[in-house]
Amino acid sequence: MNAVIPGSPSNSDGFPLEISSTRVSHGTPARWTETTGWRDRDGLPIPDTMLVIYYFKALRSWVNKRATYNIDDPLPNLDELNASIPRSEWPIGLSGEPEKPWKFVYVFYLVDFKTGTMFTYEHDTFGAMLCYDALHEAVTVQRMLRGSHVFPVVHLEQRPWKSARFGPQMRAHLQPTGDWRTPGNLQPVLQAPAPQISGPTTTAASTPTPTTPVTPANTSPASAPTPPPADAASPSSTILDHMTPVKPVTVAEAIADKLPDWA
Repeated sequence: MNAVIPGSPSNSDGFPLEISSTRVSHGTPARWTETTGWRDRDGLPIPDTMLVIYYFKALRSWVNKRATYNIDDPLPNLDELNASIPRSEWPIGLSGEPEKPWKFVYVFYLVDFKTGTMFTYEHDTFGAMLCYDALHEAVTVQRMLRGSHVFPVVHLEQRPWKSARFGPQMRAHLQPTGDWRTPGNLQPVLQAPAPQISGPTTTAASTPTPTTPVTPANTSPASAPTPPPADAASPSSTILDHMTPVKPVTVAEAIADKLPDWA
């Protein structure tokens, strides 16, 4: 199944970024290794908690050191696709032997909800598949209970797994924190409202009324309005603040049942 949030690349349900056979990665590439953990392409640490806004499974092939993707929905049969290419044209892998040109690749779009910076984590390993399957299962359950698209806030971690060939290994993992979001009104983020200028209003039939002198207020520094905190202009998350939190799952929802009224 080519499952994604909120739709598949061929039917992206309004996803605003291009996903094509030549363009899959967006923003900054995110990478994970057992020795360095989660880093960007420059080797710098990336936020350890982010919002997953999209994820999908595709097929990828390297031709002349350039990646080509198949994002059809549904995806073609991998074995048939590789069998259609003569073995003499298969690329040489790290083992020195020809390897299958097309492989499954798992793509995740992560957003730093404090800055809006976007990261793409993409890999074709068995560990990436386990990461994808775990996240997909969690999202599927939430969508089944909620009946709507949900976006998980995840913590970037790692998990152990056992390779039949190499023994115990580590892999990348995206662990939902329990904070699930649905799309909200982003207008306040995209464009602040114009300031309202107030002033006296008059009409043609209005009659001036006498005014009472007003004593100027004490404008000494001691009585000046207290300025807002330094971080008031930069809220902790302009993205999460404009998305709707998902209500926690109740026991009745989890078991699809409820106690009788008399209980």
